[in-house]
Amino acid sequence: MPAKEPPGSRASGESPRAPRRSEGRARGEPGAPSRPERDEETEPGADDFPTLCDEDLMRYCQEGDEYAFAELFRRYEGPALSFICRMIGDRNRTEALGQEAFLRIFKDAKRYEYPRSFSTWFYTIVRNLCKNELRWRSRHPTVSIEENLSHAGGHDPEALHIGDNLHSSTTTPLDQLVGDELTRKLEAALDGLPDLEREILILNRFQGLKYREIAEVVGLPVGTVRSRMHVALERLRRSVKEYL
Repeated sequence: MPAKEPPGSRASGESPRAPRRSEGRARGEPGAPSRPERDEETEPGADDFPTLCDEDLMRYCQEGDEYAFAELFRRYEGPALSFICRMIGDRNRTEALGQEAFLRIFKDAKRYEYPRSFSTWFYTIVRNLCKNELRWRSRHPTVSIEENLSHAGGHDPEALHIGDNLHSSTTTPLDQLVGDELTRKLEAALDGLPDLEREILILNRFQGLKYREIAEVVGLPVGTVRSRMHVALERLRRSVKEYL
């Protein structure tokens, strides 16, 4: 019997998408996104949003501006899905959690405190969603389709692997075999890391967050984050030392 889904977290399976601004509505008409009155000469238009920093875009999101939200969605959709997939290891749930993350950001925009770094606020929300998902799974164990494929020796060409960029077009068949084995070793070592070390490594090496930003996301001192990162890297090095 298939496991029950976490209440309120399963989406329809559609990819997360940014809400579209209502067409044909002028400002002030019912349904049009509201925004406080500003000097028309200084108020940015839709074409100006790509030039704004994340934090300024969030200020417009707090005022209900869907163009600003769409720009944040464009910037963070890929990184969010990558982070979620690496955290939970299940592509079937990645898009659903990504959709929920962006819906929460739009719905809870008023909770954002300017000028706090948007990326740390964003990854805190996404990380909590992932941890909730993993906790639910621990109480409702099941095997995903991807795990079945993995154990059967199958390959998902769209899966997010650590070694995706390790291979070049000039590798020999032997190099390819060694590279594939190294990738499997790295992925197994990453999955085997303690949760906190794995989160810190993913946030730093794959999402590009600095130690001080990671410290804010996980709620630990910067020194602790730095030491946990060092330990995680040492574990990975030991797991693949025969290939180095």
